[in-house]
Amino acid sequence: MGKKQTKRLIIFAGFTLAFLAIFSTAYFFSHNAVLLTILMMTPAISVILTRLITKEGWKGLYLSPCFRGNIKWYLGAYLVVPLIALIGAAVYFFVFPNQFDPLGSKFAVESGVTTLPEYLKLLATMIPMAVLINPIMGLIQCFGEEFAWRGYLFPKLCNTFSVPTAALMSSIIWGLWHAPIIAMGYNYGTERPVLGVFAMVLFCLVIGTIQSYLFLKTKSVWVPVVFHAALNGMDLWAPSTLLMSQPTNPFLGPDLIGILGGIGFLFTAIICFIKLCNMPNKTSMQK
Repeated sequence: MGKKQTKRLIIFAGFTLAFLAIFSTAYFFSHNAVLLTILMMTPAISVILTRLITKEGWKGLYLSPCFRGNIKWYLGAYLVVPLIALIGAAVYFFVFPNQFDPLGSKFAVESGVTTLPEYLKLLATMIPMAVLINPIMGLIQCFGEEFAWRGYLFPKLCNTFSVPTAALMSSIIWGLWHAPIIAMGYNYGTERPVLGVFAMVLFCLVIGTIQSYLFLKTKSVWVPVVFHAALNGMDLWAPSTLLMSQPTNPFLGPDLIGILGGIGFLFTAIICFIKLCNMPNKTSMQK
């Protein structure tokens, strides 16, 4: 890696960490979710500031949607993500069938539904609408992350390391970036903060591998953005909210951040990693 590239990455890391320190500290004192939404935008802002300061220019932004030949990847990122998540939930309830209690779930209770046919009818209406609408609500903030991690950091690492190594490195860095918020209890609770950070890094390693593959296949940040938005959209209709009454173990599932809940993404990531390994050893992308 040349001196210019190293300097750019150091400056990018500096801005990213500064924003992370500011907003995670503010979140620690307020627990205002709006701060997390703003935080998701800061990696993109860090890229812009880095390009301005280092006079890097605006080539290699990967902002073209590249629809031609890639529509299947957009549709897959948009619609297949919920299916993979539901497969993980099915595995979880197969292992823990006694925890499957749809009528006792938070969503069923709040909806006032008392019979299984009525509840299934409600889910049949609600879930397709959530699949279509929820990702749209998160596109902007997901762009804030993907423009940086997949569109800036990953291509630069690809110029020095092998493609699979760059994918793993960028994914681990992405996971560690979440550490302060995770340690405060986001996603995994406050009882085991260190384990929560480790679980988040593992989760980002899995998801980041998939997104790196999607990025290289399409040469655009937008398919990873759609994938990320569809993933985050699951938070609004998590299996634990829809299908169980007792407290969930976030490290296991049935939500996708758990080992069993996310098992479908793990197998998908393995397939993507194998495909990344079959790509040229050094993929020259952004100079």
